[in-house]
Amino acid sequence: MTSYINPSREQWGDIIARPAIDTTALFDAVRPIVDAVRERGDAALRELEARFDKVELSDLRVSSEEMEAARQLVSPELQTAIRQAYDNISRFHAAQRFSPIRVTTAPGVVCEQRAVPIEKVGLYIPGGSAPLFSTVLMLAIPAQIAGCSEIVLCTPPRRDGSIHPAILFAAELCGVTTIFKLGGAQAVAAMACGTESVSRVDKIFGPGNAYVMAAKQWVSLQGVAIDMPAGPSEVEVIADETARPDFVAADLLSQAEHGPDSQVVLVASSQAVADAVMAEVERQLEALPRRDVTEKALEGSRVVVMENEADRIALTNLYAPEHLILAVANPRAVAEQTFTAGSIFLGNYSCESAGDYASGTNHTLPTLGYARAYSGLSLDSFQRKMTLQELTPEGIRNIGETVVQMADAEELTAHANAMRLRVAVVKAEGESSISTPKSPLFGLVRPNIATLAPYSCARDEFKGGNDETVFLDANESPFGEDLLNRYPDPQQWAVKALLAQQKGVRKTQIFLGNGSDEAIDLIFRTFCRPGVDNIIALDPSYGMYEVCADVNDVECRKVRLNSDYSFSADAVLAAADSRTKAIFLCSPNNPTGNLLPEAEVEKVLQAFGGIVIIDEAYIDFSAENTWRPRLDEYPRLILLSTFSKAWAAAGMRLGMAFASEEIIALFNKVKYPYNVNLLTQRRALALLENPERIEAEIQTILAERDRLHSELAALPLVQHIYPSDANFILVKVTDAPRIYNALAADNIIVRNRHRVALCENCLRITIGSPAENTALISALQKL
Repeated sequence: MTSYINPSREQWGDIIARPAIDTTALFDAVRPIVDAVRERGDAALRELEARFDKVELSDLRVSSEEMEAARQLVSPELQTAIRQAYDNISRFHAAQRFSPIRVTTAPGVVCEQRAVPIEKVGLYIPGGSAPLFSTVLMLAIPAQIAGCSEIVLCTPPRRDGSIHPAILFAAELCGVTTIFKLGGAQAVAAMACGTESVSRVDKIFGPGNAYVMAAKQWVSLQGVAIDMPAGPSEVEVIADETARPDFVAADLLSQAEHGPDSQVVLVASSQAVADAVMAEVERQLEALPRRDVTEKALEGSRVVVMENEADRIALTNLYAPEHLILAVANPRAVAEQTFTAGSIFLGNYSCESAGDYASGTNHTLPTLGYARAYSGLSLDSFQRKMTLQELTPEGIRNIGETVVQMADAEELTAHANAMRLRVAVVKAEGESSISTPKSPLFGLVRPNIATLAPYSCARDEFKGGNDETVFLDANESPFGEDLLNRYPDPQQWAVKALLAQQKGVRKTQIFLGNGSDEAIDLIFRTFCRPGVDNIIALDPSYGMYEVCADVNDVECRKVRLNSDYSFSADAVLAAADSRTKAIFLCSPNNPTGNLLPEAEVEKVLQAFGGIVIIDEAYIDFSAENTWRPRLDEYPRLILLSTFSKAWAAAGMRLGMAFASEEIIALFNKVKYPYNVNLLTQRRALALLENPERIEAEIQTILAERDRLHSELAALPLVQHIYPSDANFILVKVTDAPRIYNALAADNIIVRNRHRVALCENCLRITIGSPAENTALISALQKL
């Protein structure tokens, strides 16, 4: 094996080089074989078998008598082993079954994808120096699970005209339809062209020597699909000081014994590791029956010493090995950075032989560096994906003009006319506002929500009534006091009417829910496609944005605040892409307490094409103005607020969202029918009818905030107090965990934000009553 010690990048090309293959000579050799089989069928096959496999065949097909005899010739122990491998491989490949996809991409436009089996498949099983009955399992099991109607298998006969019994036993177990005694390029030609005996197939699978591979590639140019281009077998082992040299040597030799053109690569973390492995290679090589073949393969193989782990991974990604064994201390961490291997084996005990035979994964893998672009064999290899689509008149209204514009721009007039005719037919029909490019929400609302028919509850269907009205429409109990036996107003119109007066908005611009958290969740459920879309939130900020994203299977991208807790609109916008549906901004921010710069917020509102949420839960404690007066200016803006803070009603759990009528109408479609209970609605009305008391309480909190700020600043354990526009202050102390625990022992609970980004050794302190704040100061003075 050629050795390299900490090679320069210029040498990497030599390391990853595979044995040279003269494809021109190979194609010249297989072309007349394919032509002969195409022209003369079975007669040519018999002549070619006599010429290459040295056997005269009267019947190319394996008979039922031969199948029966094979069952008797396979030992019970081997049968048990084959059956166990069959079970494991079946289990893994059955788990790969495709679930049909049906997506409403736009209202009235339904796109589907389903998997259908390839009808006729051909399997080539080498049977020369090593009869690979394991490959029968690897090819035929996924074909069987996929539902291929015809599975043809070709394998070279032995000199007496028989087939290795284990190959026949495995083929029968896997439901192979017909088996032929054919090897080499002539077998590939028979399956590609079809003869009197051999059915023509749609796709050919399986490994083989250079002539088999060349034949597969040649027929693939003539209308028959193949599994993948392939070459000699190969393995790379990355080994560090935790690797067992005897294990690594055995793994290298297991691939080298495949053939003289096989290649093995050892990438060691040190010379000591490499020396220990190579000593084991020499020792184990002595006992191998296929020593001559193995030694020849080792001559074209490599030993690379690389002390830098990043270089080892980079070289591996460049080499793209068929098999990669990670005999290292952190195999999963290395695997996470490896993108081009056919199959990866993690840790000392995961030998490549397990994957070759019985772990369950498929051993038919890309070689010669094709792992950069090809996958190993799987259930998908034996299926085709078909798409379906259906447009309704609503779909024509929704995407018709888009299709016409694009087709006209490409000067494909007939394409444009095919849609233009349909557009003309449905033109008179009404359009859904969110389905048209004119709507600010066009393309933002989840398609299934845009077409959703909301649940119609009894109180929504009948609006009105008085004390004498007999309500028998909602299945309520007739018994009870204070009308608590009746469902509440599902739209909370009385509360919204008072809120609209005090907040300067229209009541149709208000959503009320179970805390502002319900509104946050509705944003995800209304606009974000699970597993597809993403949102952006600042870091640090209110944690529910990320939690709701996780619950709804939506990626949350965090953008770190500046050191002064301001934020950069450019950084936020740079994090967005075509699948970013929403940007969450908390102002005043939690836990930092500061307002976000108005100019930066406005820059986001003007540049971002999705939904912008400004969480104003603490805005009543700020001297700055709310964004509510600008809702009509920004129809994709949602403002969040709550009764929990300034309204002193946290236990009531009533939150608000202010937005365009179009967004509020969507929320009302998605929300659950009676999301705000009757007692909460009554309490909200009482609070709204006495705004003077609320304003007085706010002024008390602001005065206490100033007092707390002043008295905390005098304490030696306080290092910094951040400016706050909220009903809390963020305080940097000398040792946040210790001080937090000491306060808790004194029955005073603050919020430890020590582990939050940019908040090391910070405590967030809510402004309490004057007495509570005095108790806090006294406790800190004792500390």
